[in-house]
Amino acid sequence: MNQKVVTIKRQIKFLTLLTLSLIIGLATTMICTSADSGYTIVKKIVGNHPNSAYHLTNRSKNTYLWNSNHTKVKANLKHFKNYSWRYYDQSVILSHNSKKSVYYYVQGITPNGNEGSKLQGIVWHGYLAPGVNPNYQQLNNINFRYFNNDKEYLSYIQKSPSQKLTREVLKLFPNTQLSIQLTKAAGGASAWDFNDPTVKGYKDVLEFPTVQRYFNKRFYKQNISDNKRFKLIKSALDKSGYNQTKRVALGQYQIGIYYYNNPHRLITDEAPGFTIAVPE
Repeated sequence: MNQKVVTIKRQIKFLTLLTLSLIIGLATTMICTSADSGYTIVKKIVGNHPNSAYHLTNRSKNTYLWNSNHTKVKANLKHFKNYSWRYYDQSVILSHNSKKSVYYYVQGITPNGNEGSKLQGIVWHGYLAPGVNPNYQQLNNINFRYFNNDKEYLSYIQKSPSQKLTREVLKLFPNTQLSIQLTKAAGGASAWDFNDPTVKGYKDVLEFPTVQRYFNKRFYKQNISDNKRFKLIKSALDKSGYNQTKRVALGQYQIGIYYYNNPHRLITDEAPGFTIAVPE
């Protein structure tokens, strides 16, 4: 056989073997990558406070949401910059290369207040900070229970497009301090929606039953504008004996308040409205 032909055949055989080796190596690498991530569950922890919210410490950094066994990435949270993350007070301690890390079980709260997001899984706790996403200009109809203090809640009310009516009602009580604690204690700030005008931890609760109905879309016309609703509230307050002079004098009181401008939030365990009371 011609020596040149033999040489060519040898080269073809070598290249074929090399190609097969590369394919096998690549396949092996892919299998290893997609197999067990090497994370082992050390301990699961379940608490009793499922209604807290977190936000990303860095909204531009890759932050991965994993399935509960840390074997599959479900989402990169940097693509959900305006979400908040509901923490169910459940966490898991994972071990990897002899190093232990704490991951939180979370579920996404959309910028429009939808708590039923399909985005749920575990995320390293160091990527999260307590509180609702602080980009309040992009948030609407966030439930009151996720705010941790008066400053956060007031900032949300001042900036959220959904809180125009809330802002106007607060102006009617210029010397009355907003209180997230009172809002939570009243279960949405209108305790008398359920015929129980008492609020634990507060006294001298002021009742405005003829006013509250205008604040709550379950009780009065879902589709009227916030401007119309505000005029009805102000008129009802004046008629009930709480004109501007009397409202200004309520400096020793606090106010709890809650409102959503989207009828999709009409669920029975929320009571939009406002409560005015003195802390005990």
